[in-house]
Amino acid sequence: MKSKGLERLLRVLLVLLGIGIGLTVCQLGLQLYRLANRDISIPAWIPVAGYSGMGVLGGLIFLLLSRRIIRRFTLLSGAMQKQIDKMPLNQLMSAVIGLILGLIVAALLRETLTFLGNSMATTALSAILYLTLGALGYNIGKKRSREFMMMMTRLSGVHEKRKTVRRGYASRKYLDTSAIIDGRIGALLRTGILEGEIVVPQYVIDEVQHLADSSDENTREKGRRGLEMLRQMQEEQLVTVDDTDDETTKDVDVKLMRAARDCGGTVITTDTTMQKAAAVSNIRTVNLHALAEAMRPAVTEGMTVEVRIAREGKEAGQGIGHLADGTLVVVENGKEYIGDDVEVIVTAARQTSGGRMVFARLAG
Repeated sequence: MKSKGLERLLRVLLVLLGIGIGLTVCQLGLQLYRLANRDISIPAWIPVAGYSGMGVLGGLIFLLLSRRIIRRFTLLSGAMQKQIDKMPLNQLMSAVIGLILGLIVAALLRETLTFLGNSMATTALSAILYLTLGALGYNIGKKRSREFMMMMTRLSGVHEKRKTVRRGYASRKYLDTSAIIDGRIGALLRTGILEGEIVVPQYVIDEVQHLADSSDENTREKGRRGLEMLRQMQEEQLVTVDDTDDETTKDVDVKLMRAARDCGGTVITTDTTMQKAAAVSNIRTVNLHALAEAMRPAVTEGMTVEVRIAREGKEAGQGIGHLADGTLVVVENGKEYIGDDVEVIVTAARQTSGGRMVFARLAG
Protein backbone atom coordinates (compact mmCIF):
# COMPACT_ATOMS: atom_id res chain seq x y z
CA MET A 1 0.00 0.00 0.00
CA LYS A 2 1.21 3.52 -0.69
CA SER A 3 -0.14 4.92 2.59
CA LYS A 4 0.91 3.41 5.96
CA GLY A 5 -2.15 4.93 7.59
CA LEU A 6 -4.45 3.26 5.09
CA GLU A 7 -2.66 -0.06 5.63
CA ARG A 8 -3.19 0.17 9.41
CA LEU A 9 -6.84 1.01 8.90
CA LEU A 10 -7.30 -2.02 6.64
CA ARG A 11 -5.63 -4.21 9.27
CA VAL A 12 -8.00 -2.98 11.95
CA LEU A 13 -10.97 -3.63 9.67
CA LEU A 14 -9.73 -7.13 8.87
CA VAL A 15 -9.30 -7.91 12.59
CA LEU A 16 -12.85 -6.67 13.25
CA LEU A 17 -14.06 -8.84 10.36
CA GLY A 18 -12.28 -11.85 11.88
CA ILE A 19 -13.86 -11.18 15.27
CA GLY A 20 -17.30 -10.92 13.64
CA ILE A 21 -16.82 -14.19 11.79
CA GLY A 22 -15.66 -15.90 14.99
CA LEU A 23 -18.73 -14.68 16.91
CA THR A 24 -21.01 -15.79 14.06
CA VAL A 25 -19.46 -19.27 13.97
CA CYS A 26 -19.85 -19.56 17.75
CA GLN A 27 -23.50 -18.50 17.56
CA LEU A 28 -24.18 -21.02 14.79
CA GLY A 29 -22.48 -23.77 16.80
CA LEU A 30 -24.54 -23.03 19.91
CA GLN A 31 -27.77 -23.01 17.90
CA LEU A 32 -26.95 -26.38 16.34
CA TYR A 33 -26.06 -27.82 19.75
CA ARG A 34 -29.38 -26.62 21.25
CA LEU A 35 -31.31 -28.15 18.35
CA ALA A 36 -29.54 -31.49 18.78
CA ASN A 37 -29.80 -31.52 22.62
CA ARG A 38 -33.08 -29.87 23.58
CA ASP A 39 -33.20 -31.44 27.06
CA ILE A 40 -29.70 -30.38 28.13
CA SER A 41 -29.27 -26.92 29.62
CA ILE A 42 -26.07 -25.06 28.78
CA PRO A 43 -24.30 -23.28 31.66
CA ALA A 44 -24.00 -19.50 31.26
CA TRP A 45 -20.22 -19.53 31.28
CA ILE A 46 -20.01 -21.72 28.16
CA PRO A 47 -21.54 -19.13 25.73
CA VAL A 48 -19.40 -16.40 27.31
CA ALA A 49 -16.26 -18.47 26.97
CA GLY A 50 -17.23 -19.59 23.48
CA TYR A 51 -17.93 -16.10 22.19
CA SER A 52 -14.75 -14.72 23.77
CA GLY A 53 -12.56 -17.55 22.51
CA MET A 54 -13.94 -17.59 18.96
CA GLY A 55 -13.83 -13.80 18.72
CA VAL A 56 -10.18 -13.71 19.82
CA LEU A 57 -9.32 -16.64 17.55
CA GLY A 58 -10.97 -15.07 14.51
CA GLY A 59 -9.26 -11.74 15.17
CA LEU A 60 -5.83 -13.40 15.54
CA ILE A 61 -6.25 -15.42 12.35
CA PHE A 62 -7.13 -12.36 10.29
CA LEU A 63 -4.36 -10.35 11.97
CA LEU A 64 -1.81 -12.96 10.91
CA LEU A 65 -3.24 -13.10 7.40
CA SER A 66 -3.70 -9.34 7.08
CA ARG A 67 -0.39 -8.67 5.28
CA ARG A 68 -1.05 -11.36 2.69
CA ILE A 69 -4.67 -10.25 2.24
CA ILE A 70 -3.68 -6.59 1.83
CA ARG A 71 -0.93 -7.55 -0.66
CA ARG A 72 -3.36 -9.60 -2.72
CA PHE A 73 -5.92 -6.81 -2.54
CA THR A 74 -3.31 -4.28 -3.72
CA LEU A 75 -2.30 -6.46 -6.69
CA LEU A 76 -5.92 -7.08 -7.62
CA SER A 77 -6.89 -3.39 -7.40
CA GLY A 78 -3.81 -2.43 -9.45
CA ALA A 79 -4.67 -4.95 -12.16
CA MET A 80 -8.28 -3.74 -12.23
CA GLN A 81 -7.15 -0.13 -12.50
CA LYS A 82 -4.86 -0.94 -15.43
CA GLN A 83 -7.68 -2.80 -17.15
CA ILE A 84 -10.10 0.07 -16.62
CA ASP A 85 -7.55 2.61 -17.88
CA LYS A 86 -7.23 0.67 -21.15
CA MET A 87 -10.99 0.41 -21.67
CA PRO A 88 -12.64 2.93 -24.03
CA LEU A 89 -15.21 5.19 -22.43
CA ASN A 90 -18.16 3.53 -24.17
CA GLN A 91 -17.02 0.07 -23.02
CA LEU A 92 -16.53 1.33 -19.45
CA MET A 93 -20.01 2.87 -19.40
CA SER A 94 -21.54 -0.33 -20.76
CA ALA A 95 -19.69 -2.45 -18.15
CA VAL A 96 -20.82 -0.19 -15.27
CA ILE A 97 -24.44 -0.27 -16.48
CA GLY A 98 -24.21 -4.07 -16.73
CA LEU A 99 -22.87 -4.22 -13.16
CA ILE A 100 -25.73 -2.05 -11.87
CA LEU A 101 -28.33 -4.18 -13.66
CA GLY A 102 -26.76 -7.35 -12.24
CA LEU A 103 -26.93 -5.95 -8.69
CA ILE A 104 -30.57 -4.93 -9.22
CA VAL A 105 -31.46 -8.47 -10.32
CA ALA A 106 -29.59 -9.86 -7.30
CA ALA A 107 -31.54 -7.54 -4.98
CA LEU A 108 -34.83 -8.72 -6.49
CA LEU A 109 -33.85 -12.37 -6.07
CA ARG A 110 -32.73 -11.64 -2.49
CA GLU A 111 -36.29 -10.59 -1.66
CA THR A 112 -37.52 -14.06 -2.58
CA LEU A 113 -35.34 -15.49 0.22
CA THR A 114 -37.11 -13.59 3.00
CA PHE A 115 -39.24 -16.63 3.83
CA LEU A 116 -36.08 -18.35 5.07
CA GLY A 117 -35.58 -15.65 7.68
CA ASN A 118 -32.32 -14.00 8.70
CA SER A 119 -29.65 -16.60 9.19
CA MET A 120 -26.07 -17.34 8.33
CA ALA A 121 -27.19 -19.39 5.31
CA THR A 122 -29.37 -16.63 3.82
CA THR A 123 -26.63 -14.07 4.40
CA ALA A 124 -24.07 -16.24 2.61
CA LEU A 125 -26.51 -16.98 -0.20
CA SER A 126 -27.25 -13.25 -0.59
CA ALA A 127 -23.54 -12.48 -0.80
CA ILE A 128 -23.09 -15.17 -3.46
CA LEU A 129 -26.02 -13.75 -5.47
CA TYR A 130 -24.64 -10.21 -5.40
CA LEU A 131 -21.11 -11.28 -6.32
CA THR A 132 -22.16 -13.68 -9.07
CA LEU A 133 -24.80 -11.54 -10.76
CA GLY A 134 -22.76 -8.35 -10.36
CA ALA A 135 -19.73 -9.97 -12.02
CA LEU A 136 -21.95 -11.52 -14.70
CA GLY A 137 -23.55 -8.17 -15.53
CA TYR A 138 -20.14 -6.46 -15.64
CA ASN A 139 -18.68 -9.06 -18.03
CA ILE A 140 -21.73 -9.04 -20.29
CA GLY A 141 -21.74 -5.24 -20.44
CA LYS A 142 -18.01 -5.19 -21.19
CA LYS A 143 -18.16 -7.80 -23.97
CA ARG A 144 -21.35 -6.47 -25.59
CA SER A 145 -20.47 -2.78 -25.32
CA ARG A 146 -20.63 -2.17 -29.07
CA GLU A 147 -24.13 -3.65 -29.41
CA PHE A 148 -25.28 -1.80 -26.29
CA MET A 149 -23.95 1.57 -27.44
CA MET A 150 -25.37 0.96 -30.92
CA MET A 151 -28.79 0.30 -29.38
CA MET A 152 -28.52 3.47 -27.27
CA THR A 153 -27.48 5.46 -30.33
CA ARG A 154 -30.42 4.16 -32.32
CA LEU A 155 -32.81 4.99 -29.50
CA SER A 156 -31.37 8.48 -29.22
CA GLY A 157 -31.49 8.69 -33.01
CA VAL A 158 -35.21 7.87 -33.00
CA HIS A 159 -35.71 10.57 -30.37
CA GLU A 160 -33.65 13.00 -32.43
CA LYS A 161 -35.66 12.13 -35.54
CA ARG A 162 -38.94 12.79 -33.76
CA LYS A 163 -37.69 16.17 -32.54
CA THR A 164 -36.56 17.04 -36.06
CA VAL A 165 -39.86 16.06 -37.68
CA ARG A 166 -42.36 17.27 -35.06
CA ARG A 167 -40.68 20.32 -33.55
CA GLY A 168 -38.54 21.61 -36.37
CA TYR A 169 -35.19 20.92 -34.72
CA ALA A 170 -32.10 21.03 -36.92
CA SER A 171 -31.00 17.51 -37.90
CA ARG A 172 -27.58 16.03 -37.25
CA LYS A 173 -25.02 16.50 -40.00
CA TYR A 174 -22.65 13.59 -40.75
CA LEU A 175 -19.36 14.36 -42.51
CA ASP A 176 -18.04 11.74 -44.91
CA THR A 177 -14.41 11.25 -45.94
CA SER A 178 -14.67 13.24 -49.18
CA ALA A 179 -16.06 16.29 -47.36
CA ILE A 180 -13.23 16.20 -44.80
CA ILE A 181 -10.37 15.93 -47.29
CA ASP A 182 -12.01 18.57 -49.52
CA GLY A 183 -10.77 21.26 -47.12
CA ARG A 184 -13.69 23.71 -47.37
CA ILE A 185 -15.86 22.22 -44.63
CA GLY A 186 -13.95 23.95 -41.81
CA ALA A 187 -14.56 27.43 -43.23
CA LEU A 188 -18.21 26.54 -43.86
CA LEU A 189 -18.76 25.39 -40.26
CA ARG A 190 -17.14 28.55 -38.88
CA THR A 191 -19.79 30.66 -40.63
CA GLY A 192 -22.47 28.98 -38.48
CA ILE A 193 -24.74 28.48 -41.48
CA LEU A 194 -25.07 24.73 -40.80
CA GLU A 195 -27.33 24.18 -37.79
CA GLY A 196 -27.53 21.05 -35.68
CA GLU A 197 -24.87 18.71 -34.31
CA ILE A 198 -21.96 18.08 -36.71
CA VAL A 199 -20.88 14.43 -36.28
CA VAL A 200 -17.74 12.64 -37.51
CA PRO A 201 -17.93 8.85 -36.92
CA GLN A 202 -14.74 7.13 -35.77
CA TYR A 203 -14.73 4.83 -38.81
CA VAL A 204 -14.61 7.90 -41.08
CA ILE A 205 -11.58 9.17 -39.15
CA ASP A 206 -9.99 5.73 -39.54
CA GLU A 207 -10.52 5.91 -43.30
CA VAL A 208 -8.90 9.36 -43.45
CA GLN A 209 -5.98 7.95 -41.45
CA HIS A 210 -5.72 5.10 -43.95
CA LEU A 211 -5.51 7.64 -46.79
CA ALA A 212 -2.79 9.52 -44.91
CA ASP A 213 -0.74 6.29 -44.78
CA SER A 214 -1.19 5.54 -48.48
CA SER A 215 1.83 4.88 -50.71
CA ASP A 216 0.41 7.22 -53.36
CA GLU A 217 1.74 10.75 -52.84
CA ASN A 218 -1.47 12.57 -53.90
CA THR A 219 -3.68 10.32 -51.76
CA ARG A 220 -1.31 10.65 -48.82
CA GLU A 221 -1.38 14.45 -49.10
CA LYS A 222 -5.19 14.48 -49.16
CA GLY A 223 -5.33 12.25 -46.08
CA ARG A 224 -2.90 14.42 -44.15
CA ARG A 225 -4.82 17.55 -45.09
CA GLY A 226 -8.01 15.85 -43.87
CA LEU A 227 -6.43 14.90 -40.53
CA GLU A 228 -5.19 18.47 -40.04
CA MET A 229 -8.68 19.76 -40.83
CA LEU A 230 -10.18 17.35 -38.29
CA ARG A 231 -7.69 18.46 -35.64
CA GLN A 232 -8.57 22.12 -36.14
CA MET A 233 -12.32 21.46 -36.06
CA GLN A 234 -12.00 19.42 -32.86
CA GLU A 235 -9.92 22.14 -31.18
CA GLU A 236 -12.58 24.69 -32.09
CA GLN A 237 -15.32 22.26 -30.93
CA LEU A 238 -17.04 22.44 -34.31
CA VAL A 239 -17.57 18.66 -34.57
CA THR A 240 -18.45 15.71 -32.33
CA VAL A 241 -16.68 12.35 -32.71
CA ASP A 242 -19.01 9.33 -32.50
CA ASP A 243 -17.43 5.99 -31.48
CA THR A 244 -20.50 3.92 -32.38
CA ASP A 245 -19.80 1.35 -35.10
CA ASP A 246 -21.97 -0.94 -37.21
CA GLU A 247 -20.20 -4.31 -37.34
CA THR A 248 -22.67 -5.80 -39.82
CA THR A 249 -20.77 -4.16 -42.70
CA LYS A 250 -17.29 -2.87 -43.44
CA ASP A 251 -18.41 -0.33 -46.04
CA VAL A 252 -17.88 3.14 -44.54
CA ASP A 253 -20.43 4.80 -46.83
CA VAL A 254 -23.11 2.25 -45.90
CA LYS A 255 -22.41 2.75 -42.18
CA LEU A 256 -22.66 6.51 -42.58
CA MET A 257 -25.92 6.39 -44.49
CA ARG A 258 -27.47 4.01 -41.94
CA ALA A 259 -26.46 6.31 -39.09
CA ALA A 260 -27.99 9.30 -40.85
CA ARG A 261 -31.14 7.36 -41.74
CA ASP A 262 -31.71 6.11 -38.19
CA CYS A 263 -31.80 9.63 -36.73
CA GLY A 264 -33.16 11.55 -39.70
CA GLY A 265 -29.79 13.21 -40.24
CA THR A 266 -28.06 14.73 -43.27
CA VAL A 267 -24.86 13.57 -44.97
CA ILE A 268 -22.37 16.24 -46.07
CA THR A 269 -20.27 15.01 -48.99
CA THR A 270 -18.58 15.86 -52.27
CA ASP A 271 -19.08 12.34 -53.67
CA THR A 272 -21.74 12.38 -56.37
CA THR A 273 -22.09 8.58 -56.30
CA MET A 274 -22.81 8.59 -52.59
CA GLN A 275 -25.28 11.44 -53.04
CA LYS A 276 -27.21 9.38 -55.59
CA ALA A 277 -27.16 6.28 -53.33
CA ALA A 278 -28.43 8.35 -50.41
CA ALA A 279 -31.23 9.77 -52.57
CA VAL A 280 -32.42 6.23 -53.35
CA SER A 281 -32.69 5.58 -49.57
CA ASN A 282 -34.44 8.93 -48.96
CA ILE A 283 -31.45 10.26 -46.99
CA ARG A 284 -30.84 13.99 -47.18
CA THR A 285 -27.42 15.13 -48.46
CA VAL A 286 -25.55 18.39 -48.92
CA ASN A 287 -22.98 18.40 -51.73
CA LEU A 288 -20.25 20.97 -51.13
CA HIS A 289 -19.61 21.26 -54.88
CA ALA A 290 -23.25 22.11 -55.55
CA LEU A 291 -23.25 24.55 -52.64
CA ALA A 292 -20.14 26.30 -53.93
CA GLU A 293 -21.62 26.41 -57.42
CA ALA A 294 -24.81 28.00 -56.09
CA MET A 295 -22.80 30.67 -54.27
CA ARG A 296 -20.76 31.72 -57.29
CA PRO A 297 -21.55 35.18 -58.67
CA ALA A 298 -23.59 35.07 -61.86
CA VAL A 299 -21.64 35.71 -65.06
CA THR A 300 -23.94 36.64 -67.92
CA GLU A 301 -23.43 37.32 -71.61
CA GLY A 302 -22.24 40.85 -72.33
CA MET A 303 -20.70 41.37 -68.85
CA THR A 304 -17.23 42.88 -68.70
CA VAL A 305 -14.83 41.18 -66.26
CA GLU A 306 -11.12 41.29 -65.54
CA VAL A 307 -9.10 38.09 -65.85
CA ARG A 308 -5.42 37.10 -65.83
CA ILE A 309 -4.39 35.04 -68.87
CA ALA A 310 -2.44 32.10 -67.44
CA ARG A 311 -1.71 29.83 -70.39
CA GLU A 312 -2.40 29.01 -74.02
CA GLY A 313 -5.70 27.42 -75.02
CA LYS A 314 -6.34 24.39 -77.21
CA GLU A 315 -7.43 26.39 -80.24
CA ALA A 316 -5.17 28.76 -82.13
CA GLY A 317 -4.79 32.13 -80.44
CA GLN A 318 -6.86 31.23 -77.37
CA GLY A 319 -5.79 32.20 -73.85
CA ILE A 320 -6.96 30.49 -70.67
CA GLY A 321 -7.60 32.28 -67.38
CA HIS A 322 -9.71 31.93 -64.26
CA LEU A 323 -12.10 34.14 -62.38
CA ALA A 324 -11.66 34.74 -58.65
CA ASP A 325 -14.03 31.85 -57.84
CA GLY A 326 -12.08 29.41 -60.06
CA THR A 327 -14.36 29.53 -63.11
CA LEU A 328 -12.46 28.67 -66.31
CA VAL A 329 -12.41 31.48 -68.89
CA VAL A 330 -11.48 30.88 -72.55
CA VAL A 331 -10.44 34.19 -74.14
CA GLU A 332 -10.44 34.54 -77.92
CA ASN A 333 -7.13 35.96 -79.21
CA GLY A 334 -5.80 36.04 -75.67
CA LYS A 335 -2.62 34.05 -76.28
CA GLU A 336 -0.40 37.12 -76.72
CA TYR A 337 -1.50 38.45 -73.29
CA ILE A 338 -0.32 35.45 -71.24
CA GLY A 339 0.70 36.71 -67.79
CA ASP A 340 -1.29 39.95 -68.09
CA ASP A 341 -4.56 41.10 -66.50
CA VAL A 342 -7.01 42.08 -69.24
CA GLU A 343 -10.62 43.12 -69.49
CA VAL A 344 -12.83 40.73 -71.44
CA ILE A 345 -16.45 40.67 -72.51
CA VAL A 346 -18.38 37.46 -71.83
CA THR A 347 -19.82 35.97 -75.00
CA ALA A 348 -21.19 32.67 -73.54
CA ALA A 349 -21.34 30.67 -70.32
CA ARG A 350 -21.82 26.91 -70.19
CA GLN A 351 -22.22 24.36 -67.43
CA THR A 352 -20.15 21.20 -68.04
CA SER A 353 -19.56 18.03 -66.04
CA GLY A 354 -16.21 19.47 -64.94
CA GLY A 355 -17.71 22.77 -63.79
CA ARG A 356 -18.65 26.11 -65.24
CA MET A 357 -16.90 27.45 -68.38
CA VAL A 358 -17.01 31.00 -69.70
CA PHE A 359 -16.11 32.12 -73.25
CA ALA A 360 -15.03 35.72 -73.79
CA ARG A 361 -13.33 38.14 -76.16
CA LEU A 362 -10.98 40.99 -75.45
CA ALA A 363 -12.72 44.26 -74.60
CA GLY A 364 -12.13 47.05 -77.14
